[in-house]
Amino acid sequence: MPTPASQAVADVLPHAVSSEAAAPRSSWFGRLLRRLSSKTGLATAVERDPLLAFASESPVEAAISAAAAASVQKPRSRARLWVVLASALVILAAAAPFALAQIELLRANAAGSQPGRLTIVTHPDGASVMVDGQSRGMTPLTLSVSPGPHTVSIRSGINERVLPVTVGARADIVRDLEMTNSPSPTTSGALSVTTDPPGAHVTIDGAPAGTSPVTFDALSAEPHTVIVTGATGSAERTVTVAAGHTATVVFSLPKVSGPVGGWLSVTAPFEVQVIEKDEVIGSGGAARIMVAAGRHDILLANRALDYQESRHVEVAAGTTTSVRVDAPKVTLSVNARPWADVAIDGNDIGQTPIANVTATVGTHQLVFRHPQFGERRQSVILTGKGPNRVAVDLTK
Repeated sequence: MPTPASQAVADVLPHAVSSEAAAPRSSWFGRLLRRLSSKTGLATAVERDPLLAFASESPVEAAISAAAAASVQKPRSRARLWVVLASALVILAAAAPFALAQIELLRANAAGSQPGRLTIVTHPDGASVMVDGQSRGMTPLTLSVSPGPHTVSIRSGINERVLPVTVGARADIVRDLEMTNSPSPTTSGALSVTTDPPGAHVTIDGAPAGTSPVTFDALSAEPHTVIVTGATGSAERTVTVAAGHTATVVFSLPKVSGPVGGWLSVTAPFEVQVIEKDEVIGSGGAARIMVAAGRHDILLANRALDYQESRHVEVAAGTTTSVRVDAPKVTLSVNARPWADVAIDGNDIGQTPIANVTATVGTHQLVFRHPQFGERRQSVILTGKGPNRVAVDLTK
């Protein structure tokens, strides 16, 4: 059976619930404001009357308060949910620009770390390449290089190029270089040789250098001997080349106005062959040898006597140039048994044994004389190779 207190609660609850249900549902923001206002009002009342902070001791009032609290518990939970959601949306809206900026920064960093491509081509090929002090190969060369500044060194022979190169991410850079080895103007010069008439053979310091007119580069800065040889003659001159300059020399050769050839006449105490450019063009003692006018380098030789001698002769057109050969000196040793007085080519040289008698290469007549064994003659050939020794036994 319901007590008076429970009946009072029952009478009050329907009115409270119906009143709550009858009130129109406002927005979550309105409810939040009302809650804040109610809390503020309650706090203000408590400040005015501290006794209001204690719960009522009346059973009816306690029941009413509990029922009212239960009736508003559900709206309060919904309000909290909406507050949390609203706060999350505000935070997301504030953080979105920062997050987008971070994403773009990460993308930019990823793109900036990608390597670039560096291609190096040189003329001529085969130059060595170093990047930041590390050898990377020979040209032509294509390299994958990290973005940023780099120092590239290219060396070909005595030439070296140092290039500062800045490589961007995914960039494609090409460097085409001319690496011709050119002589330094401080240590070398040039020489221009011209002849009249043109077409003469030119030698510099004994080395063939072509046909005039001609210019020679990269000559050392010092005196050089220039010889030109044409159909009508030859000429020789010493030219000093200065560093970084071009020296010019002009030769005037005789004009063709008569014979273009001349003759050689070789006189020697023994047979010799006249050789020019590994070819035998005549022999000594024979008739004159006809050659072209100009300078000639000849070799006089006798293989049997082990004799040879080089000569430089100048043959003028229409004339005869004489070449005289003087036989070289050698030594001779002579002995006889038991002993003998010896003469060579009619000249007494003493009594055996005889050592280191000076004579010329070639054929000689020796005469040996002994008072008991008489006289004996012998022909000997003295050579440049040696040793030259003669011994006879007069007792036989």
